Amino acid sequence: MIETIALVLLVVNMLAFAVLWSRDQNLLYAVLSMSLLVLFGMTVVREFTPEWRGYQKRFIQLQIEKETDPEIIDSLKSTPIKILQTWNKELGIADRCITCHQAVDNPAFKDAEEPFRYHAAAREHEFGKFGCTICHQGQGRGTDALNAHAQEIMHWELPMWEPDMVQASCPKCHERIYEPGYSLKGAERLMEARDIIGGKNEMEMACIDCHTIRGVGETLAPDLSEYGAKTEHEFALTHDMTYVEGEKNKFNWTYQHFLDPLKISPGNEETGVEPTIMPNFELTAEQAHNLTLFVFSLEESLIPAKYQYREFQPEGKTEPSFIKEFEESFENLESLPEGQQLFIKSKCWFCHTISGQGGKVGPNLTKVGTRRDKASILKHFETVEENKEHPMANRFHFSDEELDALSEYLASLK
Repeated sequence: MIETIALVLLVVNMLAFAVLWSRDQNLLYAVLSMSLLVLFGMTVVREFTPEWRGYQKRFIQLQIEKETDPEIIDSLKSTPIKILQTWNKELGIADRCITCHQAVDNPAFKDAEEPFRYHAAAREHEFGKFGCTICHQGQGRGTDALNAHAQEIMHWELPMWEPDMVQASCPKCHERIYEPGYSLKGAERLMEARDIIGGKNEMEMACIDCHTIRGVGETLAPDLSEYGAKTEHEFALTHDMTYVEGEKNKFNWTYQHFLDPLKISPGNEETGVEPTIMPNFELTAEQAHNLTLFVFSLEESLIPAKYQYREFQPEGKTEPSFIKEFEESFENLESLPEGQQLFIKSKCWFCHTISGQGGKVGPNLTKVGTRRDKASILKHFETVEENKEHPMANRFHFSDEELDALSEYLASLK
């Protein structure tokens, strides 16, 4: 609104200059002064009536309508209207999304309209800890839809995903989604694409027969390992958009290339660019979209290891015999302290020795409790990723509770 008014005032001022400059400069100055006053007034009004304040007031009213307890209703009526945010230094996140989306973890609003709708993923994700942009992207510090969604902001590298593309963010924390046979609730489209890429397609060809993906494969075709990390600008500089239908962007080029590779990359004799060697897999529109989602997910995860989802042992996977032998040497493994079980099941003994059992790559921990207390051991785990000299710094996948148990066990070794 204020942009429209500013444009109108600009036109009025230009006309005033043309008409009044040589006739009545006092009147001209008066027009300019009034224009500045109107702009100032509009700025003040916008600052005190932002979009998010209206949403918060409406959300309070919706809560009151669902309540029957007078005390709770009185409490809701006194709820302060303010900007809310999730801040996580380790993840580099400062999300203000919940300023408008206040019901994301409230099942009572599962059928409400946006931005008041409950988010079903709240059952498995701690939004208060992880924020929203880690999955949805967007500009977390924005407090209005245009800036927060960042889909129409030029040069913003991470515009908010469309709903059918959000699964591209799953591997940031769930890296095992790339493993054949691994299942993850809510990532069905990503898993279908993974299987197609692995060879479950009409031609029974795996994409790594030509491409390298995450360090595995051939070099006949471009390396796709960091495909998702390319910004729109970087992508446009290295890809010919001539034959892309609709908006010429990274998504449309990729999607249409999966549907008909030779149409999008027919080559160019003048520049010496050869046609693509990628065959037409006769993919459906849904399969092409899912594959686009998959390659968009391919980028280095910068999520600290402690936030990445992990499991001790995937179902059906057989441990090497020497691992089984070591674990079976503890007859009462399941009754051992939690920290000791973690040490054994997480294969810490590959590198560390305790009481003569284990490897010699890392320090001997037999009497580590005599040198360090629990607090210092816990601090070591929490800061190990900052130590660039530590060769295994990126392999720790312990939760806070697990780190506490492991530190307690190690501190007891005296």
